[in-house]
Amino acid sequence: MELLHRIRCSLPVAIALLCGGSLPAIAQTAQTTMRILTIGDLPYSEAEEDEMNTTLRRAIQTGEFPFVIHYGDLKSGGESCTDRLLTIRRNDIWNLHPGRVFYTPGDNEWTDCDRPSLTQRFSELERLAFLRQLFFSQPLDLPPEWDYQQQPLFPENARWRQGEILFLTLHIVGTNNGRHEILLDDPEMAIAQVEARDQANRVWLQAAFEDATQKPTRAVMITTQADLSDGHGEEPCTAKNPTDCNGYLALRTQLTTLASQFEKPVLLVHGDTNPYCLDQGFGGSQAPNLWRLNAWGDFQTPTDATEILIQPDDQDQPFVVETLLHRQKPTVGCE
Repeated sequence: MELLHRIRCSLPVAIALLCGGSLPAIAQTAQTTMRILTIGDLPYSEAEEDEMNTTLRRAIQTGEFPFVIHYGDLKSGGESCTDRLLTIRRNDIWNLHPGRVFYTPGDNEWTDCDRPSLTQRFSELERLAFLRQLFFSQPLDLPPEWDYQQQPLFPENARWRQGEILFLTLHIVGTNNGRHEILLDDPEMAIAQVEARDQANRVWLQAAFEDATQKPTRAVMITTQADLSDGHGEEPCTAKNPTDCNGYLALRTQLTTLASQFEKPVLLVHGDTNPYCLDQGFGGSQAPNLWRLNAWGDFQTPTDATEILIQPDDQDQPFVVETLLHRQKPTVGCE
């Protein structure tokens, strides 16, 4: 029996626990950290498209990431938003990690589709409806333990879990969150839809933090397309002033408040602007546990994706960031 006991206790970690031992240090690390991948503002050219579909895709598929998040702008602003192009780019993105790609729309693929400079112009509201049908008509088939959910009527807003880390997407885009340059649609109708989407985002964000406090959660990561630190002044958007205002201010204030109350590490990931940088507390907010990553992309070269190591137990550095192919680290602090 003594020999049998020694044999059993030499087996992997799960049996080691039964034998009264403790987990090796490497196993403990594996339980408390995870690596995920984000990509966005890509592809903007044929060269970027080729690189994404070859070198970058191979690196992603051999990287053993649980999933990939695309933070919008899957085409350049100078390309017309045709059904064919959007469908090709959807397929390209899905092929990066089949069945495990989350996507939040960018302004290039709907709000900016009515620009006079484009060969073919489209109603931005019609393009949004097409995007929702193209990307979100069928939910992802994920394991039950991921606790994957989509917001009713706004299926692009998703929430899921990996262990004790909560992830969510929020549909917030450039062009002042869709409040500027409404060129082919009825402005009142378009602004009404912006207000409905803003309200849905507020509800979804609130629900996520409620979920994070009710279940064991050691970190929260939020992905949007738009840079919430951007905007047009500090004038809040109101019914009397729905356009000449800051379309991100209300949500930024809500996020800062919820993060400060949560106290554990929170990361906001976005694209749409430069530079590639990692900022703590929006550069001095009242939520020092809130980090912001302006991820790789937006005409930055070479073509790459952003890898994020999440280590919630490290209070000083809960998020470690570098690009996947070229190992470039972000600037510390976003000005």
